[in-house]
Amino acid sequence: MDIPFVEPDDIPVPPPEVRFRQVEVAPHPDRRRVRVRLELTPFLERPDIDLLVRDAQGGPLASAAIVETNEASLQLTLHLPAAVPAGLLTLISTIHYADHGPVDQRETNFETA
Repeated sequence: MDIPFVEPDDIPVPPPEVRFRQVEVAPHPDRRRVRVRLELTPFLERPDIDLLVRDAQGGPLASAAIVETNEASLQLTLHLPAAVPAGLLTLISTIHYADHGPVDQRETNFETA
């Protein structure tokens, strides 16, 4: 008996073909947290994901590493330092595999108000 875990038209792909379908960033009103929502293509092998938030000058503010996720849809909260000035920030999201290196990267700009 087969139990499908994905839509029939959504075939899992090998590591070199895994991509971000969607990256959404929503800062909380307190400017100390950022909600991140990620959606990946279905995958045959579990990927690693690195997240990095940079300030307008390129300095790192927050990061997270997700090791061998088994979910193609993820939502998490990143915590920023206490004194983040209002302005433009960038989330750099990278999908990678130990055997294949980086396979996709997205930069998503957002503002803290």
